[in-house]
Amino acid sequence: MTPILSADGSYPISILWAAAVVIGVSWGGSQLLSKLAVSTGHDPAGIAFVATIIAVLVLSAICVTRRSPLPMSKRAIVFYIACGIFGTALPSTVLYTIIAHLPVGIVSILIAGVPMLTLLLGWLLGRERLSVPKVTGIVMGGGAAVLIAAPDTALPGAGMTIWVLLGLVIALSYAIENMVIDMTAPAGADAITLMIGMSWAALALLLPVVWARGGWIDMTPMGTAEQSIIGVSLIHLFCYTGFVWLIGKAGPVFAAQIGYVVTVAGVFWGMAILGERHSAMVWLALALMLAGMALVQPRRECERREEGG
Repeated sequence: MTPILSADGSYPISILWAAAVVIGVSWGGSQLLSKLAVSTGHDPAGIAFVATIIAVLVLSAICVTRRSPLPMSKRAIVFYIACGIFGTALPSTVLYTIIAHLPVGIVSILIAGVPMLTLLLGWLLGRERLSVPKVTGIVMGGGAAVLIAAPDTALPGAGMTIWVLLGLVIALSYAIENMVIDMTAPAGADAITLMIGMSWAALALLLPVVWARGGWIDMTPMGTAEQSIIGVSLIHLFCYTGFVWLIGKAGPVFAAQIGYVVTVAGVFWGMAILGERHSAMVWLALALMLAGMALVQPRRECERREEGG
């Protein structure tokens, strides 16, 4: 039996799912390090800035070694700026802000809304088709967010709703980036090359923010927080590059299924390492989110390829 192939016909779908699991488990675990990174009061934008510097240094070294030219057309520059905003500068700063106030498990559930919002944006842009199961999945995801955000239900304290809403901003930001990559990525550039351009753009965007906030971080103590910043930077670099690669091979909705793995991994990493315990409402929200994600299936390019021979 001929295996179902990726959108470009280069990989069996089983390989793509395996990559999604590895990336998702790693990404879910990185949120533990994010929690530690903010534990001593480092500025969120400053943490994002340091993480981006690390990404720029590593990726630029790879680029020089490979002698890979970076596309610098006007279209490519706009692409880098858009991804720098929605893929790094905005969501990273917001993440490091809310992770100090919310449990890792709840943040993981909120970020799981990425595939649903990606599908919704894809439909609005005419690149995805909605069906009853997909609409049901989107509604379930929204229901999960409402359960978490509702006062005096799932959150560990009063006045926490604002942090939940900011968590949804992260999911929306990543969903926008998914569509930007799918629709405007420079032709012929691989994931690492694109990551270099995105990282330089994010660095340029974060610099004035950190300057205005006075959010510079002294890394010389190299304590737990500083080590966590380095660790989370390297993990994000690996996961993000893999994520961009997966979008190119299987499309944005399939790649967004990584959020499914990140959700489960994040909840259980938080319980295993940080001792987090959740209320019945959080578990109900998790069940709704996972069920909704199961209904939001990837686009059907792979199946059409197989049917077409």
